[in-house]
Amino acid sequence: MLIVAVCLVAKVPNALAETVSSPQTCRVGMYLSSLRDLDLAEKRFSSDFYLWSVCPSKELQPLKSMKVLNIQDFRHFKAAYDSTLERKDLPKWFYPQQKVYWSGRKIRATLYQSLNVSNFPFDRHTLTISLEDTTKNSTQFVYTPDFENSGYQSNLDLDGWKITSFKIAEQKIPYTTTFGNPDLVSPQGSNSRLVVSIEIARIKIFSFFKLTIGVYIAFAVAMLSFFYDSDNTSLASPRRAIYMGALFATLLNMRVQESVLGRTEDLTLVDQIHIATILYVFGTGIVSVYSRLTAESGKKKQAMWLDRRVFFRLFTFSFIMFNVIAIAYAIIVG
Repeated sequence: MLIVAVCLVAKVPNALAETVSSPQTCRVGMYLSSLRDLDLAEKRFSSDFYLWSVCPSKELQPLKSMKVLNIQDFRHFKAAYDSTLERKDLPKWFYPQQKVYWSGRKIRATLYQSLNVSNFPFDRHTLTISLEDTTKNSTQFVYTPDFENSGYQSNLDLDGWKITSFKIAEQKIPYTTTFGNPDLVSPQGSNSRLVVSIEIARIKIFSFFKLTIGVYIAFAVAMLSFFYDSDNTSLASPRRAIYMGALFATLLNMRVQESVLGRTEDLTLVDQIHIATILYVFGTGIVSVYSRLTAESGKKKQAMWLDRRVFFRLFTFSFIMFNVIAIAYAIIVG
């Protein structure tokens, strides 16, 4: 009985080794050669990049079964596939195997990217390129990222942006469906996905001044209304014309920034400045009504003193402080 027990124990590891097998793998990397056409309004960017795979067998062709997931426009998708070449495994990635199979591919694509422009122009974004194997699940095949050789061209011209980080990682993405395959009675599990993350930061902020210079001038013009007499009751009085024109200019400028940054449910820094300006201009209208009523009651000098010494200073100082705090917060958060 002791001999039989020892034999059974000796057979258990062999049985486990037969039933539990590791998935096949290939070493896959990416090199970014171009990054352009970052469109905040359309939420997309274009890129050229090289992909390669190093596999222990010629039958494994991950570049052929790979799919770029976040392609936005297939009309601008181009891929050139090179033949698989046999090479010596000098880095010993698949030791003790001596020969490996190297494949390469160059891809040009327009990719979708969700962008948060809340802190424009001090915004920072993470652009992603997601690649997934479409023929095998993660129990059959997984990517092994080539960390050493993946990266980006150092002299990329990003037109007002700079790359602050480049990362490549393998993820297992679960799918709770059989995709209608009649051979399966339960979901197939997860697929191996290669995710490239490119963090970028804006280095030019002149576009911010182009979007806000109009609204700042509108505010300054509205503040001039405090220096006009308030006892003029005409609808075409200079004071009323000034703040109504400033309000119209602010609303018009707000539409312009939407066309540049795109419509978003988030309250952006530029939105905050426009909304604050609208409220301040509306406040000048309320003050003008109060000043006119004060002047009509025989207190014209008091109305002028309040306009020029109190309300003008209060509105100007508080508006400047609001902008300093809002912009400082955007710079910190990014």
